[in-house]
Amino acid sequence: MKSPSFFRRPKGFLLHVFTLRLLRDEPMHGYEIMKRIEQMTQGRWTPSHSMLYKMLESLEEDEYITSEKDFKGEVERTIYTITRKGKRHAKEELGKFARLFSNLIISDQMPNPMMHFSEIILENLPLEERKTVLIRMRDQLKQHLGFIEEELSKL
Repeated sequence: MKSPSFFRRPKGFLLHVFTLRLLRDEPMHGYEIMKRIEQMTQGRWTPSHSMLYKMLESLEEDEYITSEKDFKGEVERTIYTITRKGKRHAKEELGKFARLFSNLIISDQMPNPMMHFSEIILENLPLEERKTVLIRMRDQLKQHLGFIEEELSKL
């Protein structure tokens, strides 16, 4: 299976990349993958069971992952493990993902869409709520700036 394109199937592409990224670190079962993606997106997205298991089946058919049954008590789970071929594919796909967003960030033609969303949201909020939102945004930006400064210091 060819990996999905971000612009044609953004959720499929993200699921593909997130699944490979997670399995690159350690074997896990489908429910755990789903929960980790939910954590990675801070609860903003949880892939559906059907979408996840279809993706896992496809990754296994392409020999990027293997699966084996695991019996813990009365519960049977399928544990997925990335293969060498899968690790190479993961590196390639994660590179595409990184370059896609790098190009969006670097491009002068692409203004930060969050600024436009923020303007629309803020102008339609009562003053006290607007203040709460602005404080939260400021705190998140400070945290993100700290991460950026730390990464820059490593270069």
